[in-house]
Amino acid sequence: MIVTYLAGFFVISVAAVAVPLLMRDQPKGFARACIVVGAGLLAWGLIGAVIGMFLFVPAALLLLVAAFTDAGNRPVAWLAVTTPIAAAAAVALFYLQPPDLENEPPPSFHATLDSTSRFYDLDFNLRKEQLRDFGATRIEVGEHQPGQLILTVGMPDSFAEGQSQDRLKEQILRLPGVVDLRLCTFHTCD
Repeated sequence: MIVTYLAGFFVISVAAVAVPLLMRDQPKGFARACIVVGAGLLAWGLIGAVIGMFLFVPAALLLLVAAFTDAGNRPVAWLAVTTPIAAAAAVALFYLQPPDLENEPPPSFHATLDSTSRFYDLDFNLRKEQLRDFGATRIEVGEHQPGQLILTVGMPDSFAEGQSQDRLKEQILRLPGVVDLRLCTFHTCD
């Protein structure tokens, strides 16, 4: 199903490249079409690079150059200036969008444990489950590197009354074997 959509994008892009060829009897129209289609295809090639549209970037550059090959048929200056600027603005708007912070998961704590034997430590396992009373939403222990366990404690978007991020942090630090504790967001770990 996705392959069908991708094939459609390629067919539409190839059809756009053919537009200037239909205007070969009208030199001014040909030059204008080369500018508009070339700039649009260049923007589309950069925006759609992830799905392979970067393959059209050379064709877009050739179309832009073709518009200026015949000195008597060069496009008007305003078209030659505004069309590439509009294409650059489209690419910039696509790539420079602010991150969607509303859908970002809440931060979590990552605690490094002193040894892999903590995985089997009954006291540690009982006390880590009590972190839910302090607001923990997810509690996982996993081997990050050979011989190094990491305790990951998820937090809610907002804590209930009597719970806080600081109180949860304090309880994690009280667990036996916690060597290091970091607050991690979706993007970074402190």
